[in-house]
Amino acid sequence: MPSSTVLVATDLTARSDRPLDRAALLADQIGASVTVAHIIEGPGFDREQDAEVLRAIRASLPPALAKAAVVSDHGAAPTVLAELANSEKAAAIVTGTGRYNGLSDFFLGTAVDHLVRHAEQPVLVVKRRASGPYRSILVATDYSEGALQAFQTALQLFPDATFELVNAYSVPFETRAPSADITEAAREEAEAGMAAFVARAAPPKPDAVRTLVAKGDAQTVIEQRVIRDAPDLVVIGSHGRSGWVQATLGSQASNLLKRLPSDILVVRQPRD
Repeated sequence: MPSSTVLVATDLTARSDRPLDRAALLADQIGASVTVAHIIEGPGFDREQDAEVLRAIRASLPPALAKAAVVSDHGAAPTVLAELANSEKAAAIVTGTGRYNGLSDFFLGTAVDHLVRHAEQPVLVVKRRASGPYRSILVATDYSEGALQAFQTALQLFPDATFELVNAYSVPFETRAPSADITEAAREEAEAGMAAFVARAAPPKPDAVRTLVAKGDAQTVIEQRVIRDAPDLVVIGSHGRSGWVQATLGSQASNLLKRLPSDILVVRQPRD
């Protein structure tokens, strides 16, 4: 019997099939069950209406999720999903960006941040149709503990994938006093940091991991790499020196999720 569950959120729109299909694939990979959740904004005590919603959810499920558990609840979607994921001890939370109102407004902005901060689970935001397991994964790293946790989580969830670790570094005083020596020193420091990071992570298949250090701001470097290489998945840690959630998935979440074609996995660093 599966020892864990994958929690997938659905808003019953046409594009909900994307996170549903991905959740089914992920659950099959890690030997988990699936719980499908639909959150209705605001309070609700209409049992007949709730029963109709459950029937609608069940009718929308693909054959691969015929045996999935189905739940419907009321309240603020990010809060309810985080609570449900924690109570279910879910292995991951899967959601999509199917529409730009209601539930999806949250997921294009505050819900990802909220779930990462308050749920124990990785949050997988699905944009593409699931044609198969993730094969190519880009992991953003600033060499922090949060980035390490994100990489190790991805290794556990997707052991058969290939990985590219990407670090964006800056050059001190570059705009005020450009120096080739300082630029080279910054690059060498970033390369040394990457080597140490890979050693700490100790991936079980080192040949499946390649690395890149590039000068520039993190969001631009990641976006350019995604456009060039089209990875199946981008993995981001929620805490770290460069503050990915605060700087990227906080104020710029909507822009990032709209522009990147890849699915995104956000992993929160465990609390001390």
